[in-house]
Amino acid sequence: MSNQELSEMLFDIADMLEIDDVQWEPRAYRKAALSIATLPVDVKQLYEKGKLTEIDGVGKSIAGSIEEYIKTGSMKKYKDLKKKYPIDFASFRKIQGMGPKRAYALYKKLKVRDLDDLRKAIEDNKVRELEGFGEKSEEQLKHNIESFSKVKEERKMLGYVIDYLESLVEKLKESGFFERVEVAGSSRRMKETVGDFDILAVSGKSEAGMDFFTKMKEVKETIVKGSTKTSVKLDIGLNCDLRVVESRSFGAAMQYFTGNKSHNVKLRKIAISKGLKLNEYGLFKGGKPIAGTTEESVYNSLGMDLMEPELREDTGEVEAAQSHSLPEIVRYDEIQGDLHSHTTNSDGTNSIEEMIEAARRMGHKYIAITEHSKSLPVAKGLDDKRFEELFKKINKLNEKSEIKVLKGVELEILKDGSLDLDGSTLGKMDIVIGALHQWTKGQDKKTLTNRVLKAIESGKITTIAHPTGRMIGKREAFDMDYQKIFESCSKNDVFLEIDGFPDRSDLPFDMVKEAKSYGVRFTLGSDSHSIGHLRFIRMATAIARRGWLEKDNVINTLSYKEILKLKR
Repeated sequence: MSNQELSEMLFDIADMLEIDDVQWEPRAYRKAALSIATLPVDVKQLYEKGKLTEIDGVGKSIAGSIEEYIKTGSMKKYKDLKKKYPIDFASFRKIQGMGPKRAYALYKKLKVRDLDDLRKAIEDNKVRELEGFGEKSEEQLKHNIESFSKVKEERKMLGYVIDYLESLVEKLKESGFFERVEVAGSSRRMKETVGDFDILAVSGKSEAGMDFFTKMKEVKETIVKGSTKTSVKLDIGLNCDLRVVESRSFGAAMQYFTGNKSHNVKLRKIAISKGLKLNEYGLFKGGKPIAGTTEESVYNSLGMDLMEPELREDTGEVEAAQSHSLPEIVRYDEIQGDLHSHTTNSDGTNSIEEMIEAARRMGHKYIAITEHSKSLPVAKGLDDKRFEELFKKINKLNEKSEIKVLKGVELEILKDGSLDLDGSTLGKMDIVIGALHQWTKGQDKKTLTNRVLKAIESGKITTIAHPTGRMIGKREAFDMDYQKIFESCSKNDVFLEIDGFPDRSDLPFDMVKEAKSYGVRFTLGSDSHSIGHLRFIRMATAIARRGWLEKDNVINTLSYKEILKLKR
């Protein structure tokens, strides 16, 4: 059992209880499911330590169900509900516009149980005939399914599995069979989604080390086992390759198994042009190795500077390394705080006090509390009066808290580009994050672009939240003129956000790099809705690094007092 499997089961229970019109319980199960899905440790470890109820949202009742599942492999509440609703809720949740009651309506009228059934019903034009759907709704569902299908289901969002991967590596290091173990591949480049894991190691006891690896509890199946390479299927559904290389080749192997394909092809061509040969074993002149122990020795021997792993995407980093003009990209330890988070005041699951304490434990100096505004009722958005009350509480907290709280809002940009709160309320905020959540489907490119431009030019906006609006595997980016938006942000000194929540990862790194060329600066946010999400600030920082951002380009590197001075 993996955290993800248990989380999906709890989400299913929430969906089925919602169909039954049960009050409160669906929210409780979703809160627990979300916490378990984003846990950095295996839920079974917490169970064994008697700490299930310490998971955010897990009370005695849900803890009992989790214990039942861990012990028996089944859960009575889930099985009983599933008899009534034999629907693939897990897949439908990934399709925008397919809430539980809509899924049930399709099942009740058309016997649609899963995505294949839904595709068939759409092809036969049966969905449009149902009350509450129609032709336009049917076409939108078709489009959303196609968007979802573009992301292969076997890929995982790195933000959700990176803690798992690093725990795996730590166990290998502690086993005593390896002198060195490191993450390679797209995970090391911090790519938003990964299809497998690559781990490189040095070992004088490789056979014993491979035995240990294949017997780890995370390993579901051994695909290939050898003394230098072993491939396994992990319990989270990803394959993992562990390669043992000689110490003298470790740097060359790390280079080879980190850069993307085009980056590595370019390096090999440069090596050939110099009369050299580059592969995972080293850099050779004739048959003689001239570099390979370290990555730096490989790059330096090719006449270029060492580049950070996140840059190795063939987006100009090779040429910059050759001309010694690589940027000094922002470091993870230079981030002083989080500029996008939610609490129980809107749609978060933890109190302000809990978020502050979690931020303190992470080493943050400050955290921005940016609740939703009133025109987003689904997220329990606040009106001007409720924000006033919230600000009074924040002021009191700031008098005694070592972690400072920035007063903020994730502010709805309304259909005509106007803003959702009074200017007097916005004037009392330290950070105003303008956001598009509604009325985006019916607006054309020009209208949607002008809507955002109007907000940027209002003089009230600090930054634009998750600017493209994409949801990986669920929703494509908004069709807007981003060059005009970049120009306007630069002209009006409005920032763009890099949202590190794995489903969003927005702005994408290539657009970050483009926006930087316009002189735009950036805010980083975890978009936390619970204390477990605060760690996603790391993913936002990774995107900033992949987008070539330097310290001065990132607002989160400023101190609390320096951010207050930025107030418009």
